[in-house]
Amino acid sequence: MRSRSRPAGGPHATVRLDLNESAYGPLPSVSAALREGLADVHHYPDFRPDRTRAQIADHLGIAADQVTVGAGATGVALAVFGECRRRARVSDVRSPSLVTSVPTFDGYPILAHSAGLRIDPVGLSDVGGVDLPALRAAVTADTMAVVICTPHNPTGAVLTTDALRTFIEAIPPGVLIVIDEAYVEFCDDPPDVLTLVADHDDVLVLRTFSKAHGLAALRVGYAFGSAPIIESLRGGEIPFAVGSAAIAAVPAALNAHAELAQRVRAMRQERRRLQDMLAAIGCPTLPSQGNFLFVPGDEGVEIGRLLRSCGVLTKEVGRDGIRITVGDADSTDRLIQALRVTAMTA
Repeated sequence: MRSRSRPAGGPHATVRLDLNESAYGPLPSVSAALREGLADVHHYPDFRPDRTRAQIADHLGIAADQVTVGAGATGVALAVFGECRRRARVSDVRSPSLVTSVPTFDGYPILAHSAGLRIDPVGLSDVGGVDLPALRAAVTADTMAVVICTPHNPTGAVLTTDALRTFIEAIPPGVLIVIDEAYVEFCDDPPDVLTLVADHDDVLVLRTFSKAHGLAALRVGYAFGSAPIIESLRGGEIPFAVGSAAIAAVPAALNAHAELAQRVRAMRQERRRLQDMLAAIGCPTLPSQGNFLFVPGDEGVEIGRLLRSCGVLTKEVGRDGIRITVGDADSTDRLIQALRVTAMTA
């Protein structure tokens, strides 16, 4: 199996550890489903993703009218922010805003701007976690939504069910609480979001097949929440938005329990190895439950620039630090070798 983190081109090829992609391709059973699905690409996919919606709902154990599907979690998030803008017009909110922790996913400012929402940023805690009290304090009459990532991108910090519940119950009615779980499959002890959704009408959970399932190029993601919220979002679902390949891949991905568990175990082992090796050469990282590690501060930024000069790309997060995607064993070895070489020549 060829790793995406070490493309063909020999030992000096660029190592991409900057996008949080899976180090490998799709799971084996998903690859088989994709091969079969290629025979149907001359036909349009489903007009509305009702078949895929039903499969996801069955997997979650909820009703199909609680699920919306789109072109990646990014596409679903854009629809969510558009719904927030519509709510703002109905409520005569002149300057609607979205509250979220920063640094975070680069797409959120772009999506918010596209939907006509202002972002009210809130800094992370001293240990790189989402600061829920600070998020609550930032909510105003203009706030249409609060976006919470858990595990958080780029630090990998995770919130508990109790912490989320306390936060949700402190937020005024009508403010949508979006829980971004793009990395949930990697999490050791994820919050019980199904219970939170069942107990609170204004909670919406975003998920994707891009990360653990290794289907980033297929662009398929989903959200689930209360039926009234999902009904409003389904009105904005774009016809034919979920392609034939994604339609074929989703049920196979949802049923590949053993294959996914093995893939996640392998990532966790490699994450621990990378974390230990970085610590051994004086580069401590924050605790993470994502498929990435975060090296904080100016030192992290400098390390990222040294790695880039050696052909190892990481994600520079302003002056906050760097995020390193966990790749395969070869990419970890390349990264550590690059740091050792630069240390010896400094």
